[in-house]
Formats: sequence, C-alpha cells, structure tokens
Amino acid sequence: MTNRKRQGTGAPDRAVGRLAGLALVLLLAGGVTLPAWAVGVLRVGTTGDYPPFSYRDPASGQYQGSDIDQAGRLATALGRRVAFVPTTWKSLLADQAAGRFDIAMGGISILADRQAQGAFSLPYLQDGKTPIARCGEVDRYQTVEQLNRPQVRLVVNPGGSNERYVRALLPAATLVMHPDNITIFDEITAGRADVMVTDAIETRLQQQLRPGLCAIHPDKPFERSQKAYWLAPGSPLKRDVDHWLRRSLASGQAAATLEQWLVYPWPEGPARKLALLVDERLSLMPDVARYKWNQQAAIEDLPRERALIESVRGLAAARGLSPDRAAAFFEAQIEASKVIQRELFAQWQAAGQGRFETVVDLATQIRPRLDALNPSLLEGLAAVPGPVARVQLGEFKASAFSPSAVQTAVAPLTDGQR
Repeated sequence: MTNRKRQGTGAPDRAVGRLAGLALVLLLAGGVTLPAWAVGVLRVGTTGDYPPFSYRDPASGQYQGSDIDQAGRLATALGRRVAFVPTTWKSLLADQAAGRFDIAMGGISILADRQAQGAFSLPYLQDGKTPIARCGEVDRYQTVEQLNRPQVRLVVNPGGSNERYVRALLPAATLVMHPDNITIFDEITAGRADVMVTDAIETRLQQQLRPGLCAIHPDKPFERSQKAYWLAPGSPLKRDVDHWLRRSLASGQAAATLEQWLVYPWPEGPARKLALLVDERLSLMPDVARYKWNQQAAIEDLPRERALIESVRGLAAARGLSPDRAAAFFEAQIEASKVIQRELFAQWQAAGQGRFETVVDLATQIRPRLDALNPSLLEGLAAVPGPVARVQLGEFKASAFSPSAVQTAVAPLTDGQR
C-alpha cells in the first residue's frame, strides 16, 4: 500500500469545494444555521482524536481515518455532501440532543445511555477494553485485580466509554485524567502514568506507533463491545444507513478501509517524527554535494565524522540511549549522506557538469543546520526504543532523488522489518 496523506472520501477535490467544505465545518462548529447552499449536506459529528477512525490534522483542519472515508461514501450513497461537525467525547450526548449533527461516526461504542438517547446503526466492529502499558511491565497489569489497586496510576480521557469503564470496574485505581486523546499515551511513555485501559483496536495501533508500549492480551479483552454509527432517535436516515452499511460489510470494503488506516503512519507516532528529522537531514545533502563539487572537495571528511560519532556517544547516555545504538544510527545517517553525494557526483561527471553558478555555503549555512538537527535526532531515537515496521516511518521526500540513501538511513530503525 502507498502511504500517501489522505483526506476523507467526501472531501471536495477542487479548491472551491475545499473552501466551501472548510467554511461549512466552521459554520457547524459555531452552531450557525445552515445557509441555502448547505442543503443536501450530511452532518457527521466526529471527535477527530481517535485514530484509526477519526483524526483531525491540527495544521489543515482536515479529517482523516476509516470512518471519515466511510462517511464520505455514505454521503455519496445518500446523494448528499459530507460536512464534519467537531464534537468531543464529553459533549457527544449534549451535541446529539441539540441536533448539531445527523449522525456521529468515529469509533463510537454502543453504550446504554447513548442507546436511550439515540439509535445505532448495525454494528461494524466487535471490540473490547484491554490494557496498554510499558513493554517491560506488562506482567503487572494482566488482570482486573492487578489494575484495581491505589498504587496503579491509570490514565484516562474524560467523557467517553473508557472513563465509564474504569470508574465502574476499577474504582480503587488512581485515575490520572488527561484531556487530549492524541497525546494521552505519551503519559505512559514518560512515566507519568502506568497503564491505560481502552479499546483493543486502539492498543494494537498505539503499540505500532509507540514501540515502547505493548498491548496486553488485545485478543482477550476484559469485556466485549461493539462500534456503530449513532443517529437521532427515529431518524429517517437509519434504514438507508443500515442498508448501505450492510453492503459495505458484505463486500469487504469496511474491513479493507479499516485495515488501510491501521497501517497508516499517523503523525503523532515517534517513529514518524524521527523519520521526518532523518528526511530533513537527507534533504540538505544535494546542497552539500554542489558545494563540494564547486570546491573540488572530497566527499568524505573522516576526522569530522569521527568527532560527530564520539560526541553522539557522549550525549547518548544522558538521553537513556545505548552509546552503541546511537553511534550505529548516526553512522547510518553519515553513510546515507555520502550515498547521495556519490550518486550526484557520478551524474554530474557523466553529464560534464561545470561549476554551479550559485551554491549554499557549507560552513556558514548548511553545517549549522546539520549541527542543530543532531540533538533532535538523538531525542527522536530515544523515543523509538526498538525496531519498527518500515510502514511506520511513512514517506520520505528524499526517496524522489535517492531511494538507496533512504534505505541506508532507516536500516538501524527497521532492523530488517517490512
């Protein structure tokens, strides 16, 4: 699968459509009465904080995820345009009661109070609650009895099914409330919490995004639950929604869409963040090569390379890193840089390239940027404690001019994993 950054299926393709869709989201978010041009819109309430189902990019405001794709398909089947209405787990019931959306989508569990207030579609996923913790401590949190103790710091997002579950079944645990469902798992990684109990599908995804965390018996959750789409009571849409969903499930489209987003390199993952830093370093190498070409300088600078590796070894321990692991990672970055320079030199020699008219100065412009990246690369490496699947790293811009350099740079991170 090609891991491109994707938008929801229902997002308009042309610039005018994108602007209209964004304007509609803003209108809906503010509770404004829909204008005439919005007739024929399917208003979809979604939290935007629950990958793989629904995620709102903070920079663009666009939504992504399996249920975002499904919302677009549903709107098309109904002959409408989709508009996403921001909501939260804490305000979901109130927003539905206020009629702010026609249907809620985004990993919503079937709960008794939601059933009492609205109508659910056919279920599209069987799931259940299970723990996720630091990989070295999974034996401590296998059972309800182990979790239900005051010394266990259990992090939870307010307002959703997770909070209801832990308050009902784990009343003795010490709850650590964290309002951001995107960064909540970092509380465990950072040691500010011990464990989280959440949907099994989310634990599977997060252990991919955060290699230091491990899902605990996700195939045998503490209880079983179902996910579905949530409509107003007596909604005239329910029959059509069920008809569309039944076909989507039978064709395998729903399952395939969810699987695609389970392997997507979500931006909050530390592996992806490290990959972006690696890509930034590689992107500087064509400028390095042009400078050296003009100066007729050697590609290798062994004294500088040795000094960098020694410096990295000295800084690694303070970040909880093995000096050998840090050195191997930076040696790979150095070699990847030289791969790009060698490839470009070979191309220029074959083409009879003369001096470049303008180049970026290595000493005053490029090298300071490289030096500034090194601490961030170390921090990023410390956040990725073990090998990751290649798909978690996402795409590299450097692949456009040197796939072999990218392969060299990521080799210490993937350790042969695909």
